[in-house]
Formats: sequence, C-alpha cells, structure tokens
Amino acid sequence: MSITRRHDRLEGKVALITGGAGNIGEVITRRFLAEGATVVITGRNVEKLAAYRRRLIDEERITPDRVIALRMDGSDMAQVRAAIAQIVHGGAEVPTPLHRIDILVNNAGSAGPRRRLVDIPLEPSEVQPPDTETLAHAVGNLVGITWNLTRAAAPYMPPGSSIINISTIFSRTDYYGRIAYVVPKAALNALSQGLARELGARGIRVNTIYPGPIESERIHTVFQAMDALKGQPEGETARSFLRLMRLSRADKQGETAKRFPLPVDVANTALFLASEESAAFTGHAFEVTHGMEVPVESRTTFVSRPGLRSVDATGNVVLICAGDQVDDAIALSDTLRSCRATVVVGFRDAQALEKASALLREPHHAAPADMYGRPTMVAETRLVHLDPLDSRAAAQTLERIRTELGTLHHAVILPASLRHAPTESLIDVDDWVIDRFLEQELVGAVALARELARFWEQHPTGTQAHRVLFVSNPDDQQGNRYADILRAAVEQLARVWRHESEYDAANPAHRHEGQPGAPIWANQLIRYVNSESANLDFTCAWVAKLLGSDRRIAEINLYLPEQIVSTIGVHNPGFGWAESLFGLHMGKVALITGGSAGIGAQIGRLLALSGAHVMLAARNAEQLEQMRALIVREVRDASYPNAESRVAIFPNSDVSDIDGLERLVNHTLQVFGKVDYLINNAGIAGAEEMVIDMPVDAWRHTLRANMISNYALLRRLAPQMKAAGSAYVLNVSSYFGGEKYVAIPYPNRADYAVSKAGQRAMVESLARFLGPEIQINAIAPGPVEGERLKGAANRPGLFMRRARLILENKRLNEIFAALLAARHEGAVIAALLPDLFVNDLQTIANNPTMPAPVRRLVTMLRETTDAGGSAQSYLMNATIARKLLNRLENGGYITAGDRRALANEPPDPFFTEAQIEREAIKVRDGILGMLHLRRMPTEFDVALATVFYLADRNVTGETFHPSGGLRFERTVTEGELFGKPGRQRLERMAGSVVYLIGEHLRQHLLLLARTFLDEIHVARVVLLTETEQAAVELAAAFANEEAAGRFVVIPTGGDIEGGIDRAMAEYGRPGPVISTPFRSLPSRALSAQNGDWSNVLTTAEFEELVEQHITHHFRVVRKVGVIEGANITLVTPPTSARSTAEEFALANFIKTTLHALTATAGAESERTVPHVPVNQVDLTRRARSEEPRTPAEEEEELQRFVNAVLLTSAPLPTPLESRYRARIYRGNAITV
Repeated sequence: MSITRRHDRLEGKVALITGGAGNIGEVITRRFLAEGATVVITGRNVEKLAAYRRRLIDEERITPDRVIALRMDGSDMAQVRAAIAQIVHGGAEVPTPLHRIDILVNNAGSAGPRRRLVDIPLEPSEVQPPDTETLAHAVGNLVGITWNLTRAAAPYMPPGSSIINISTIFSRTDYYGRIAYVVPKAALNALSQGLARELGARGIRVNTIYPGPIESERIHTVFQAMDALKGQPEGETARSFLRLMRLSRADKQGETAKRFPLPVDVANTALFLASEESAAFTGHAFEVTHGMEVPVESRTTFVSRPGLRSVDATGNVVLICAGDQVDDAIALSDTLRSCRATVVVGFRDAQALEKASALLREPHHAAPADMYGRPTMVAETRLVHLDPLDSRAAAQTLERIRTELGTLHHAVILPASLRHAPTESLIDVDDWVIDRFLEQELVGAVALARELARFWEQHPTGTQAHRVLFVSNPDDQQGNRYADILRAAVEQLARVWRHESEYDAANPAHRHEGQPGAPIWANQLIRYVNSESANLDFTCAWVAKLLGSDRRIAEINLYLPEQIVSTIGVHNPGFGWAESLFGLHMGKVALITGGSAGIGAQIGRLLALSGAHVMLAARNAEQLEQMRALIVREVRDASYPNAESRVAIFPNSDVSDIDGLERLVNHTLQVFGKVDYLINNAGIAGAEEMVIDMPVDAWRHTLRANMISNYALLRRLAPQMKAAGSAYVLNVSSYFGGEKYVAIPYPNRADYAVSKAGQRAMVESLARFLGPEIQINAIAPGPVEGERLKGAANRPGLFMRRARLILENKRLNEIFAALLAARHEGAVIAALLPDLFVNDLQTIANNPTMPAPVRRLVTMLRETTDAGGSAQSYLMNATIARKLLNRLENGGYITAGDRRALANEPPDPFFTEAQIEREAIKVRDGILGMLHLRRMPTEFDVALATVFYLADRNVTGETFHPSGGLRFERTVTEGELFGKPGRQRLERMAGSVVYLIGEHLRQHLLLLARTFLDEIHVARVVLLTETEQAAVELAAAFANEEAAGRFVVIPTGGDIEGGIDRAMAEYGRPGPVISTPFRSLPSRALSAQNGDWSNVLTTAEFEELVEQHITHHFRVVRKVGVIEGANITLVTPPTSARSTAEEFALANFIKTTLHALTATAGAESERTVPHVPVNQVDLTRRARSEEPRTPAEEEEELQRFVNAVLLTSAPLPTPLESRYRARIYRGNAITV
C-alpha cells in the first residue's frame, strides 16, 4: 500500500503518533509521511514496531530518518517521559535529536472489555476471552495514555503546535455492552476541552476527532458481538447507527447509499488539524460520521424550585455513596429523611465515617423544613463503609442493607473526593494526582454502578424504576477542569446504563429466576456551575424531588443555574403564602390554647395547612366550632387526606383552671396520641389597673392564667415530649413583657407585663434543662391589628379601654394628690370625706371649709372637662371612689370605719365618647410612632411568622419579636452596682424609720439593720418576718437596740399588709422599705434524671414560687406605694457557686419577671403622688462563673448588697424637683 506524496503540508514537522500501527493510526501515519512530516511511532512490542517501520520505509519510499520507532508503554509515565526525552534530546532509539514535537496524535487505545455493566471485570481473575483487560486497564489505555503523552510532550511543543486526540462518536451515543470503552472516551472528550483551554495560552492547539463506525472488518466484528450480546438479529446494531447518518455516499461503482466512513476520512481530518490550515482551530470537535445526528451533550438547566411539599419517600431506602464530602452527604441525608426516606450513607474510608457519625449526633441534624419546604425528619440515617473498588466488600454491604432495611430503591453517587486536584492545571500536576483521579473517580464510578446493577438484577423489585443520581462537587474555584472530565464520563455511563437496563428489563434472557428486573433511570446533577450559598440546599431539594416523585427528566445532565435566586426566584413563594407551608409540619401534633380566635386561631389554621394535626382549646364553644369548620375546609382544599380528623377542639377550657388543663392534655393524647408542639397562647388582658389600685386576687388570677398555666401544661407534657425525642414549646408572650435583660414599663398593666415577662423568663431559664429533645421559645408581638385590638360585641378594643382607664386614673390621681396636699396644710383626710363624697363639683367648690388644694382642683375640673359628660359636674364615679378609698386606707390615711358611699351617683356617660376617642387616638398614635414599620402586624402576620419559627431546629431559649419593629420610648436595663451614695444623701435618712421585710436572707437583713442603726443613725428599724421563730432568732442579734426601742420585730404570719399597718400605727410611717423574700428557692429538679420525674418541680410548687418571690413584692409595692415619704427596694433571691443549676435558673427567672413589676411601678410612681420610688436589687448574676466562690467573696457581695440598698433607699428627687433624675432613678434593677 502506497500513498503518493502530493503536497508538503507538513514539511519539516515532527509528529508523534501513538497507536500508529492500528487501523486508523496507520493511515494517519502514511498521510503524514506523504505530506513531509518526520513521524515517531510508538508501541510496546519492539519487534512489531521495527517490522512496521521497515514496511513504512519500503512502501512509502522514504529515508529511514523520516520514521522513528520508539518503544513505550503510554500508561507508564516514567516510560513516557523517557521516550519524549529521546525524541527531543536523542538516545539509543533516536540517534539524532529532533529537538521538538510539532504534532501529537493521541490515537493509542484499546477496545476495552465488551461486556454489559454487570459483567465488566474489575479484577484480572474476572476477565473472560476474548477480552484481555480489566476496567482499570481500559481507563488507563483509553484516557490515561493521552493524558500522560500530552503532559510529557507539551513542554517541548512550540507555539503553533497541534495536539489531535482521537475519540469516538460512540462516546456520546448508546453503545450496549461497551461502557468500559465509551466512558473513558467520554472523559477524553472533556480532557481535550480542558487541555485546549490550558495549552491555548502557550499557542498549542488541541482538537478532537470523533470517528463514527469506520468501515473495517473490525467494526463489523464488534457489531456482530454486540448483536449477540443483546440477543437481537445480526446487523441490527449496524443498521441503527446507519439510520443516524444524514449523508449517503457513492461507492467505487457510483452507487449512493448510507455506509460507514473510511479510515482515510479520519486521516485526512487529522492531516488538516496537523497542518497550518487549522491554525485558527482549537477546542473543536470534528465528527467523521457521515453526519450522525448525535448531540454534543444531553443537558438541561433547572429553572424552577423543586417544591418538596408533595414529595413522599415513605418506605423508600436510599443509598448515598460518598467520598470525603461528609457535610454534603449528611445534608443530602437530612433532606431525604425530611421526605421520610430511610437513608444509608456509605463512605470509602473510616475517617469520613467517623466524622459523619459525630455530625449526625449534633442536634441540628434533626432539623426540619428549609426554604424549599422540607418537612420534619421522621426516618433514620445509617452509616456504612462502602468502597466500590473492593467489589466483594461492596456486595456484602449492599446485601446487609437489604437484610436490615429491605429493598434498596435508589442511589445518590458523589465523587470520590471533594477536591480532585491541588491545582487547576491538567498539565503541571503530579503523577499521583492523575493516577488517583482515574482510579478513584472514573474506575470507581463505573465499579459502583456495576455493583448496584448487579444487586438490582439479583434482587428484582418489579417494574418500578430505580433512580440513580450522580451529583458533582460544588465549584472548586479553579475552573472545575477535573470535575468536567468526570462529568463527561458519568454522562456516558448514565446514558449506556439507562440503555442497557431498559433493554435487559424487557429481555427474558437477563431475568433473575424468571422475574423481570426494573430499569434504571440515571441523571447527573451539575453543581459546579454555581457558587452561591444556596447551592447545597437547592441540590438537596432537587435530589429529593427526583427520587421521591414520578418526575423523570430525559436529559442526563441537570445543571444548576448560575444564579439560583435570580433565575428561579427562590424568595418568591410562587403560588402564594400557603404554597410555602404545605408539608412544612407534616405529621406533627399541635396543642394550642386560646385557639378560637386571634393569634391562636391563626396559628392553628396555618399549622393545619402545614400538615400538622391540631387541637384547639378555648372557652367559647361556638367560636371554636366556627374556626374548626373554616380550617377543615382549607385543609381539604389543600388536598390533605382525612381533613376532618386533622382538626379537633376542646371547648370550655379556662387556662386559670389547672385541673381543666389536665383534662385538656388527656383529651389531646386520647385523640392524637402525642403532642409535638405546645402553643401556650391563651391568656387574659389582666386587671388593667395601676399597681396601687390592683386587687391582689386579680393579680394572682392574671399570673395563673397567663404564666402558671404555661408551666402546668409544660410540666404535664414534658415527660412525653422528652421520651419522643423531639418537641417544641412556644409561649406567646408580649413585647411589653420586655426583651432579654430589658424591662418595659407598662403602666396600668403591671400584672399583664409581669405575666408576659414570666413567659419569656421561663423560656430563658428552662431551655437548658428541656434540651436537647425539647425546644422552648417565645414570641412577643406588640399590639396586633385584629379583633382583640379593635374590640368586638360588648367588649371595647384595647385603645378604647386604655383611654377610659387613663381618664379615670388621671381624675383619681388628681383627687388623691389634692387630699395629700390638704393633709400637708393640716387637714385630716377622714374629716374631709363627708363633704367630698357629696360628689358635686359646684357644692365642693363653694364649701368654705374645704381646703384650698381641693377647691382649686374642682374649679379646674369644671372648666376643662368636656361638656356632655357627668365628669363636668361630678367629682367621681363609683369606680374612682372605690379606688380612692382603697388608696387612703392602704396608706393609713383613713380606717375601714371611715369608708363611705357616694351621696350622688353620676349618670352615664361620665366621660364623653369624644373625650375617650381623643385619648384612644393618642394611645394609638403613640404606639404607631414607636413602630419602625409604622404599622401593627395582623394576627395572621404573627401566626405566619410563628409557623416558620416552629420549623426551626437550631434555636431554643429565645424570644422572637414579630412586632412591626416596636421600640418603646422608655426601657429599663439591668445595671451593675457602682459605688455607694454620698454622705449628704445618707444623712437625710437619719432619724427615719426603716422597714425590713423578710426572714430567709438572714445575713443580709442583719447586716442591713446594723448598717442603718449604727452608720446611718435611723430612728428605728422594723423587721417584718413571716414566722414567730424567725422573729425571735433575728431579734436576738439586736437585744440592746430592741431594749432601746430602736429595733422591732413583727411576725406577720404572711399578712404583709396587716404587718405594715401595725408597724405604721405603733412605730411610725416608713422611709426606706426593703422587701426580701420570706422563703428560699425550692430545691427541685427542672427536668427528669434518667426518666424519673418524681423530683421535678410540680405546678403547685411553681405557683408557690411565684407567690413567695413575685406576688410577695407586689403586695409590698401595692401597700407602700401610697405612703408619703416611703422608698421601696425589692430584693431577689441570692445564689452562689454552691447553688445548683436549677436554683440559678429559678433565681434568674425571678429577677427577670420581677423587673417588669419594678419598671412599671417605677414609671407609675412618677405620675402619682406621693411619687414613691421603686427599685430592685438582684443577688443573682446572669453568668454562674461570676457568682462568689469563697467566703471572702461572699462577704464582699454582702457589703455590695448593703451599698446597693443604700443607693436605692437614700432619698431620691421627686418629679417636681427634677423630672429627669426622677425618671432615671426609678424602676432600675441593680445587680450586685
């Protein structure tokens, strides 16, 4: 065979051709020689190479120096480098150095094992004739040789050089039984593209030729073997490829028909690419196929959100095969579990397995839904060792999964390594990097597919297709060149695997024990095109969507968009707010108190739309029925099954009835079997009175309904919740319950503020004891636009109620202030009451015996009060009169015998509606002015935020504030103690009477008493204890002072108010009043130890804790707050390094809750004569590490306590003396 030289297109060029003796390679070699090139041919067999060289010299009539035969095994990099060195520098086989390489034709390769995927040999012992290679050998021969030659030759290729890689069109088509051949060739395609990018900067061109089926005896033999392998008629494979060709071609006889291209067609293409005629081409694909219609890549890009609310993988077992991507693998597992799949994660090495095991133990891997609507996890994750290159062990692992978990349905396959190479270069890289990449990634991917295919063929599951998703690594920030090589290889693996499995599933010859197998549907998710933080979540969601639904995408490569948010709008629900909820709380059971209306009803509604079962409890049965009907209708519309059974109600539920709460819990457990979410939403508005006017019973009722009920339900449900392993308690507090370490004064609503602060403090204090199984948080909205704000039926709205209360209190405060002013002028208040209670402004104004302050007041009232209301003519209505008498009696200004009724009852309305409306607008505008969003959230807004809060699994012990950005104009923070009052302030207390209340803090009380007596020189210290025994024991320390009448002890038996009355009557009205608790904190657990709840604080004990440490102080403030000259300091219980964690938590609960009372009473005292300051001293710090640890430190803290009390007790300026200082010195909490 001789090809006449017609041109000199390659004159003076040095061409290195691997596989130059093969079918195509020989024709390329001859064409290059004919065009003037010096050709170096390589091979492994020296004798065959020498014979081939002689034949070329003879047949092409060229000089021996034009063709050089060089022994080389291209898969051995050391031999490759040695061969290149001989070409460039000379050597035994190349006597004359050629100095460079102008053309590199990578044509060497092999046929690879001609086997179905399940039969591809991994070990030499598995190779069956006529095959001679394992999978690893095929990968090395088909892509490794090209890579090695290019890396070794590139440094010696000058600008303008050309690299020509010979691939095959079958690397992009179905090719039954040839995975071991076409997968490496597909990798070669992407390698060529990467090399073109890298070597283009050096002026080296890299192009790829894709021969189709080339006319030869060999191709017909291959197709015949394929026909036999598939069990189809001979010639069918050849005809299938001919059908893809667009070009018909004439033969020697001129007859036009579809036929295969010739080897010379490939050689001519290679000649063009080697010549200067192709100087402008690089990175191009030249298909020598007669126009076969074969796409370059099977790909599509996600342009929509996955939407997992309809995904249900219940009963499916999914295998995740990972390399070292522990975080990614566990994230995928979490998502699949959230869709109720059982997940097995297999890692290649023990280190990754250990890391994953530790990661799964972290609480946040029990997390539920994210932005894509993933519901709460209910299934498990198993971790196994799985190395696809150890076929025997891998097969055993799959069998064990089947034995323990049942059928393996789907698989997710990640690369072997998160980072394929330490550099972006494909050329300047260590040999081991390439070797590892080819073995672990290419061979490993096919080996893993083989084991899965074998397993599914041996264990057929019917006709349901098995899904296999290959998932690439994220962006490596280095160009992703290695990832793209793996992408191309996996694409072809998926393509042929699909083809083989679909064919085999219908082929009786490939059925296991006569059972039809299920086809495999494989795709590949390409992540590295996107570098956004949402990449992983988006990938995980789409994996779950594809595995957990019937969706089947024909394109193999599924690309993430380069910009997820802008492409698909992940922050836009798309189908309205409800679409983002579906499935969010699937399978959960929520118990919601106060569920008939308002926020509670809306939370119940949205939780039901999120897939939860809901128990709504409230007092009003009719409202509950109406709300249930509405929710059931919406749930049914959302296509949830059994809508009627998903929503239940419990009417006549009063949260202040502790026994009734027990019945509520029992009913809920009977209906639903469990409670996952406890929503403590029910509550009451409270007494809506100033502290000094508030009945003690009303105070207790508010705290019981709003706060103690929360603990009662939690205490009842906590054992079940802990045992279940995951639960959520949410207290619906209020912004007016304060923020962390900040109290919000809420005048006229102290009981409400304290109860709401207690809900928040409960969350902060109990979180550590309830975790990790139970999360406990609070939400704290401010005023909420809705029925309760606007009012309904016979109940006015919040602003109107507040307005009426403000007007009444203003009138009450003015009367009370006038009477105290008259007292200063010498009047006896009891003697004034008969004339005052005539209740006629005109009569009082004209009464010459009435003191001037009172007459000035009534004159002003007549002139400034709106006409049309009886307040212009009458001094008081019944409510104002009752409160006035209570204040006067509490303050010791009158006795019970002095009380009387109004002589004239005013007609309604006392205040005009216009007057009330004006005041209500002020209240509303004041609130709106403090909202950053300038609008109040609606009940729905708060509920929607709450439903998403409930989906979080990372937060506990916190309070969320869906309040519209409410920031109150006055807040009181906790403060540290600095210094002590100056001598001048202390001297003003000399001669005063000090009341000390308490008996538990004996050291503190004794030191305080000693300081007041010996250093401050007060006239008398009166100590009010609860018990006789404490009175005797404490009095013993002051025997001399007691004998002198300077120290007095009064045992009250718990009657604080009576004790103060006695003290005032017998020992004088107080100046400083220091209120400390009678009793210690309970020494009880706050959560079970080893499941034993017998020692956990009971509801009754919690209620007693509130009574002794909060209500106790309220009673003092209520009583003393109307006593002229008094000054109140409230003291919270102490802790030390010896205190238990539970005592520390309870002490912080008390200090936080009580501060709401302190701040509110302090604010109220500014506007209410006699302006009694109220402050707080805290003996517990926020951090246990700061508590005193030694006797010396405890002694120092005792002295700091005394200094703090002196700071709060020394006379403070009144609002008349300094408005500014009067504000900032009230309502404070000082920590010592």
